[in-house]
Amino acid sequence: MSLDYDPDLELYLSVDPGYTNPFAGLWLQPIERNERVLVLREYYQRYRTTPENGKAMLALHREAGYRTLTGAWGDPSNPERLALLSEIFGVAFRGPRLPVEVGQELVRQWLKVRPDGRPGILIHHRCKNLIRELSLYLKHEPGKGEHHAVDALRYFFCGWIRE
Repeated sequence: MSLDYDPDLELYLSVDPGYTNPFAGLWLQPIERNERVLVLREYYQRYRTTPENGKAMLALHREAGYRTLTGAWGDPSNPERLALLSEIFGVAFRGPRLPVEVGQELVRQWLKVRPDGRPGILIHHRCKNLIRELSLYLKHEPGKGEHHAVDALRYFFCGWIRE
């Protein structure tokens, strides 16, 4: 199975600007008739402003040859940050519609291995921070430890799953 971008499928971006640092962003693509989600790429950066992070992510987006985003989500606690990212990408970044606990459970459910032996979330090997954070996720306590990339994943599921 290829873990490559398919320009014929929908493409989403989900971010967790982090209360302080780091800023995490994930490019995601539902595959196999929305039965699985592929995490194509991550952006993980410390000590930059939201506009700096947004511009850097847009440069990565273009460099990767990705088409226009289908949708985008992010941490709803700072609507100004989402508005800045919306301006940069030209797509509305919205806060998720479901509560934190539901999002955490959605991520856990999608991580489970399916009858065919593969999980519902497939992650490209270049997403090292997400992989590192997920290795501790089943023991994750909200508000403790590094979980910015996992939070970005949670925001995606809390927005996409209801669309």
